[in-house]
Amino acid sequence: MRCVRVWFKKMGMSRYVSHLDLMRAMTRSVRRARVPLWYTEGYNPHPYLTFALPLSLGMESLYESMDMRIEGDSTNGEIFELLKGAMPPGIEIVSVEDPVDDPKTIAYGEFDLLFDSEDTGSLTALIENLLSKDELIVQKLGKQGRKKVLKDINLLEFLKESKLSAAGNRVKLTVVFPAGSTTNINPTLLSDEIVKQAGGDIASFVVRKRLMKADMEIFR
Repeated sequence: MRCVRVWFKKMGMSRYVSHLDLMRAMTRSVRRARVPLWYTEGYNPHPYLTFALPLSLGMESLYESMDMRIEGDSTNGEIFELLKGAMPPGIEIVSVEDPVDDPKTIAYGEFDLLFDSEDTGSLTALIENLLSKDELIVQKLGKQGRKKVLKDINLLEFLKESKLSAAGNRVKLTVVFPAGSTTNINPTLLSDEIVKQAGGDIASFVVRKRLMKADMEIFR
């Protein structure tokens, strides 16, 4: 028995598939592909499938990972060939590799915040102005004891990096925010605030590009 890490994209309509439904879909797909899975022992055997960091609903990703345990001597290339034709719509297998890093080492995520606007100049200027300030206060859902409450946070305190560009009718803001078990900032907090301050008449969506460790090295 050994562990392999499956890298995949989650694009298009699949961004509206919840993490729980994704786990179910991937389990069915892996079985359909006849991958030689390792199953847990006991009364209710099930395959070992784990995901490094669940993706927020409505977000696309170029960089998702799923770890699974397999039996036999199948190579990573053979597992890739089995999987690539068995995925549901919107899920594309990128590669199958040996795991390198522990998911607990994930500390940051890099995201593209994409905005479609007829006036990219004004939108770009608005975003530049927002990011130049000392504070950008938004409400984030958190916990107070056992209760979930909305808390005010300064998003700019958590913004590690940012890069702004525009082409055609699209503005792209690439950002790095904390992502992991200790601190996790959903980048839609920023994109929603930008849309709000722009008057709400622009389309936006978020793509997770990659995950990184505390030293900013890419999670592998």
